[in-house]
Amino acid sequence: MSCPFLLFDFDGTLADSINMGLRIANNLAPEFGIEPLSEEQFAQARTMSIPKALKMFKIPLYKVPKAITMALAEYHHVIHELEPFAGVPKMLKELKELGCPMALLSSNTGENVNHFLDNHELHYFDWIEGTSGILKKHGSIRKQIKKHKLDKRNVIYVGDEIRDIAAAKKSGIRMISVSWGFHATELLSSHDPDYLVEKPQEIVELIKALAIAGKGKSRKR
Repeated sequence: MSCPFLLFDFDGTLADSINMGLRIANNLAPEFGIEPLSEEQFAQARTMSIPKALKMFKIPLYKVPKAITMALAEYHHVIHELEPFAGVPKMLKELKELGCPMALLSSNTGENVNHFLDNHELHYFDWIEGTSGILKKHGSIRKQIKKHKLDKRNVIYVGDEIRDIAAAKKSGIRMISVSWGFHATELLSSHDPDYLVEKPQEIVELIKALAIAGKGKSRKR
């Protein structure tokens, strides 16, 4: 079967790291003169863009890069606790069995990502690359499409945030938004991804449907 190239985000898409991220952020908050977020405030942040959430909770943008560096270092100490979202291992296995090429693009460190993949035996990816920043992901996507000589017409990005949708659109590729990650379903839907799924297995079914549709188009030519 003819599969698209699936480019996956990591945190919030494959790894169930949302609550861990809040815990790490709150542990570091005093060092940056920032008030820890309550669960209610965090839930509210998940309905907003990152810049808007930073502004609402009075977190200066210039502090974000250093905070991310420190958070990733903290992440390394608790990576053994991190689990994949329910259904993700099965989804990846089935996509691999369908013959779908897959890769990972993450703002997390390669060491953390590889540790997670080793822990859960999720060795399904052709390559793993890092991004160059949390707000300019489209540049990283374009860079990897060029580096790995991909046909962007055949690439689908899979992520959990509205910045993923924006990055996919700017990169000229299709987007699957997943509702189980950081951003709320309503917010994702309002940014018009190509596809919006609620369970990992829906990605498998979607890819099967796209492959069948592609075969139909080929016969008509």
